[in-house]
Amino acid sequence: MFDFIYLTSDKEQEWDDFLRDRAVNGCFLQSRRFLNYHPEGRFKDRSLLVYNSKENIAALVPGCEVETEYGKTFFSHKGTTFGGIITDKKHYCAKHVLPMVEELTEFLRAEEYKAAYLKQICDIFSVRENALFQYAFGRNEYTEFRDLNTYVDFAYYKDDIISNLAQGKRTNVHNCIKEGVTVRELTSDDEVKVFYDILCENLSKYDVKPVHTVEELLEFKNERLTEECGFYGAFLGEKMIAGGMMFYFKEAETAHTQYLAARQEYNKLSPMTFMYYSMLDEMKKKDYKRLSWGIATEDMGRYLNMGLVTSKEDFGSRYISNYTFFKEL
Repeated sequence: MFDFIYLTSDKEQEWDDFLRDRAVNGCFLQSRRFLNYHPEGRFKDRSLLVYNSKENIAALVPGCEVETEYGKTFFSHKGTTFGGIITDKKHYCAKHVLPMVEELTEFLRAEEYKAAYLKQICDIFSVRENALFQYAFGRNEYTEFRDLNTYVDFAYYKDDIISNLAQGKRTNVHNCIKEGVTVRELTSDDEVKVFYDILCENLSKYDVKPVHTVEELLEFKNERLTEECGFYGAFLGEKMIAGGMMFYFKEAETAHTQYLAARQEYNKLSPMTFMYYSMLDEMKKKDYKRLSWGIATEDMGRYLNMGLVTSKEDFGSRYISNYTFFKEL
């Protein structure tokens, strides 16, 4: 019923056209416009174009080949947050999705993959929900893993942003306002570089580095994602004491905090809380329906960072799962 063909460079524009014009459960993070910021050789790309019987594109499967404990493994593209199967409206139905998952599994087995991990897009970033794929993967005996994502749904939020916050967070916000902290969008490359330095400093206490380099962030800002990302800074006088990077999923009407960080010497003032509060206020003004904080889990959801999720809960957050489907082939 379906043919699975590895993506080649001459088909990348067709890939992006399908994603932009026809996909109902995809986003810019799966576009080649985004994925190609990765240098050649960082990933062994094995992304798939799925054609129907009329030789038209029915779906996309962003993927790469990695070695795991099982051997040669097909993995939703590790250069982005979500991969899975992306379809258009016509093929987003049980009649097509069920055989598509079954035939993808058989294709991967024929290609001598020993295991597969498919990470579907989270519902809040997609025009269509994930339930049909949950059923289809389950029917094909995939194991389901869940990461816990927290987000704010403005439909359940009081108009006065601060009134939705726990008392401790309200106090932090009032203290920042009293001290004259302000937040504004960062427009220059130099300001983004300052934010990046704060981010690196913030993450260093966990002995980790940002996923992206500063050069990559500037490339997003100026070339690849000019409409899909934004940068903000919190200032005390002329000094930036905190900052954040946002991703905008406009069709799904959801904004997402990719990075938020503050200078450690200002922890007592808690400018990080003020950044969270300010992003809530800013995204509500921009008419987004939701603001996502991201996941608070690691290791396919097996580990929950209780401190992190509790902090997000203090902003009146709700919960949703990010699904990864696994099968040993």
